[in-house]
Amino acid sequence: MDPSKFKPSTVLLNHNVYPAISRGALQNANANKLAVVTGAGRGIGRAIAEALAASGANVALLDLNLQSLEDTKNACENLGSRVGAYQCNVCDGPRVQEVFQSIRKDLGPIDVLVNNAGKSPARPLSMETFDQFWNTIEVNFKGAMQCIFQVLPEMRERRSGSIISIASRAATVDAPFCVGYDAGKAALVRAISTIQTELEMDGLGEQISMYALHPGGVMTAMGGARFDPDVLERYPWLEETAKDFGKLFKDDPTLCGSTCAYLATGKGRNLRGCYFDCRQDIERVCGVGRETLEAYGLYTLKVEFLQGYENEP
Repeated sequence: MDPSKFKPSTVLLNHNVYPAISRGALQNANANKLAVVTGAGRGIGRAIAEALAASGANVALLDLNLQSLEDTKNACENLGSRVGAYQCNVCDGPRVQEVFQSIRKDLGPIDVLVNNAGKSPARPLSMETFDQFWNTIEVNFKGAMQCIFQVLPEMRERRSGSIISIASRAATVDAPFCVGYDAGKAALVRAISTIQTELEMDGLGEQISMYALHPGGVMTAMGGARFDPDVLERYPWLEETAKDFGKLFKDDPTLCGSTCAYLATGKGRNLRGCYFDCRQDIERVCGVGRETLEAYGLYTLKVEFLQGYENEP
């Protein structure tokens, strides 16, 4: 992905928490809600969990390694939240089902799900086995969908709930060395949009909201990972390119975390079913109205053709 091929925004983007999504603005806005956060042990996942706890929610934390959740658990408890920590591989169907049953038993019904667990090995397809490629798809797409399947039926029953899936700009562009990641995130964004369409058809659009959220460029363990030696041997220019690419990772994880807390309140309902970049001002975007967003096909995956051709049935 060559950054020079993309136009810069003419409206300033946010790289840190801004007033509308600050802790003060969202104080107690999610009181008495229970939120589940996957991949909550560090980075973006931890920031999401802490922002939800700061807004009054109780939180259930999931991660591959139970020990990695300790710091997040302590931080959320210090914010006054009831917290449960659970070891879970989101690709393991029986374990996912078991964990969600435990969450309901320990903490109660689930109001908010944030699918954050993800994976990107940063290797070209020609240097991966099919199993490696498919595992990336499973973590980014299957894992999120398994969690959605666990909570959506009860949300439909209660006619209430929010599901936020951390997507990526990679879902919207061709990012080399990330084929599985690109495809998995694109599938997730399209699934979110289509599920929301089904909810609208069933008269639940105002009650249950699905969102795909780009977290910005955050220097996490995944985002800041170095290329493997064998990849650098084949593509030695990556060493220098990676330095320039790294400069794009300038967003604080609390920006994504606070955006998730805002969406969990229901205030961003005009964006339901949409792909949203958390660096944009969410109140400015929601303020144009849902009808305008839909009329112009904004904040959704789409294909454009030569003038005169349309994507007709």
